[in-house]
Amino acid sequence: MDKEKIRSQFEHALETHKEGTGQLFMYSFLNFDFEYDQENEVVRIEAPISEMMFNPIGFIHGGMITYIADTAMGHLCAAFAERPGVSLELKTQFFRSAKAGSIKAEASFVKKGNKVQFVECVLEDDQQRLLAKATATFYSLEE
Repeated sequence: MDKEKIRSQFEHALETHKEGTGQLFMYSFLNFDFEYDQENEVVRIEAPISEMMFNPIGFIHGGMITYIADTAMGHLCAAFAERPGVSLELKTQFFRSAKAGSIKAEASFVKKGNKVQFVECVLEDDQQRLLAKATATFYSLEE
């Protein structure tokens, strides 16, 4: 693990963090790259796979995959639903892991309601191999 690289990422994340915006510490620390496809109502996140994401046996930790999926689905609801929402439930199915390259997440609506959104997120590696799929129910917050 490159300690200087991690320190540099940490410092950058501290400097760019802005509470209440899309510039959160963890997004910068993990180098999330967001894409909002307005025409198709899809949110994509791409992030480089790093040792910081690994579990003790050297694969991406399932919690990290779920965090990326939840972030993509949450941004989907915030960007394209009537109001931002919070996760009511979330399920992740894991199919394979990766140790290098990047992880790509694509979140889309299964059903978009007034107060409840049913969403899914497909996560792939940079060779387009399916790593995981997450489904979730989001509740739109009252204004």
